[in-house]
Amino acid sequence: MSRLSLCMIVRDEADMLPDFLTSIEGLWDELIVVDTGSRDQTMALLRAVGAQISEHPWENDFSAARNISLAAATGDWVLCLDADERPSPELITQIRDLLDDQTVGAATLRMRNHLPHGHLRESDLLRLWRRDPAIQFQCRIHETVTDTVTQVLERNERRLVNLTGTCDHLGYSLLDRSQAASKRERDLQLLTASITDDDRDWYSWFKILEQARFWKDRTLWRDTAQQLVARLDGPPPADLPVAPWAGEMLALAALGLFTAPAEQIAWLNRWEPRVMPVPAFYLRRATAHEMLFQFDEAHRDFQRCRDLPPGTQPMLSTIRPLLGLCRLAAQRGDLLSAGDYVHQALAFNPRDPEALIAAVSFAWLNGGTEARDAFVTEHIELHGDSEELAMARGDHALQVGLWEDAVVALTQAAGTPPRGRAGLMLGQAMLGHGQVNEALELCRDLMVTLPEAGMGYLACSLVLGEEVEFSVDLEQHEADRALKEWIRVLWRSRQAPLMSAFIDHFPLVGELFPWLPKFLTDETEKLKKVLH
Repeated sequence: MSRLSLCMIVRDEADMLPDFLTSIEGLWDELIVVDTGSRDQTMALLRAVGAQISEHPWENDFSAARNISLAAATGDWVLCLDADERPSPELITQIRDLLDDQTVGAATLRMRNHLPHGHLRESDLLRLWRRDPAIQFQCRIHETVTDTVTQVLERNERRLVNLTGTCDHLGYSLLDRSQAASKRERDLQLLTASITDDDRDWYSWFKILEQARFWKDRTLWRDTAQQLVARLDGPPPADLPVAPWAGEMLALAALGLFTAPAEQIAWLNRWEPRVMPVPAFYLRRATAHEMLFQFDEAHRDFQRCRDLPPGTQPMLSTIRPLLGLCRLAAQRGDLLSAGDYVHQALAFNPRDPEALIAAVSFAWLNGGTEARDAFVTEHIELHGDSEELAMARGDHALQVGLWEDAVVALTQAAGTPPRGRAGLMLGQAMLGHGQVNEALELCRDLMVTLPEAGMGYLACSLVLGEEVEFSVDLEQHEADRALKEWIRVLWRSRQAPLMSAFIDHFPLVGELFPWLPKFLTDETEKLKKVLH
């Protein structure tokens, strides 16, 4: 019977380890752990289950630490997992059954990342192989053994298999804000060091762009895209790999650097022949065409997304292009087709926020609040209630001025105490409903974690005629955008006393927002046209 060495590197994983150790029962024969500086109960938990632990100082290099664990392994096979990963019972059975198959030398595992709103991202990752001293990890972050495993497989004439059992990766989902921020800074430091060593390390460029998107860091996104484009300028580099992530990297670069849709399209057109066709690439170009009202071109690219294999993110070839086609159908006035696209999207994920708000909106357009409530009731019966459904109901009600409905739905979506984007929208619904004091108090609480709530606090203070003095961590353009959003809500409410109070008191902040007089005039003129 072949023996399996489970190799890990850890640091301060005491919170993750109890569930992890439960999940791997019956999987390993030898547990090899390299600890890079834990200060919590990590090592005590591992020793209690019989792990062999060696301590090694962190050297800003994941491969170096992992190779130390490989050197200590004595089993016939090596499996690498992290404390935030949870192999399914099916995967454990598949691994144990595989160990005595003499034709197999390595295997991939289906790693499943849980994204917000019920979406998934799945990848087949090389984590299991017959132990061989020639197999070593490479790259200081996003480390890989692919090259050396491939060489050993060829030498020993053994094959690679793809296991279908899943392994859930929890990632940032269970980290608190400070832990996640610390992990982000560490990863960014290592990625930056990687491209300093080799500025044609395209995969590290891609991962920095992904970091910028994940954290909504527009400055990092723009600067990274600008540097990447400078390196890709001129004759296309011969070493740009034929890999799915290359097309997604170019799509991220286009979105990060070029604000004009026409520039994004020109950039993507130039690179289209050089990269593997992937949904992310065509989805970006389709959206840019849509923004330019080039609907035939947008339809072609949305459909191309649907025709491509789903890759690691199925929603990019299903839900996102279906909703793009929905918008195009609505532009043509074909509401029947638009509604059909929405329901196809919901079939893939009943919790998708964009699909839900579209479905709520179409129901309301077709039959008012009665049809909207009928859709909501049916959806709950089929799929259960969810925060996303409440958010969709509240968002739609907020946009069409059904203030009481918006307050009820967004109260459910925001939770107790109210939090996040739903909490911010609840404050807007309260303002539209005339609950100015309640909206002000809510924004005051939200400001601690959501700086843009400060503009809601300011708007409510001006309506109430209260002088305020506070600071928020917002750039001027972000503050301008957020304040305009609150003013639009107030003007849509058509509550003349509140609007007049705001007009009376806005000079208190006129120096900070010199655009206010013209903006208020423009919004008032728009309202007059609607009323007449």
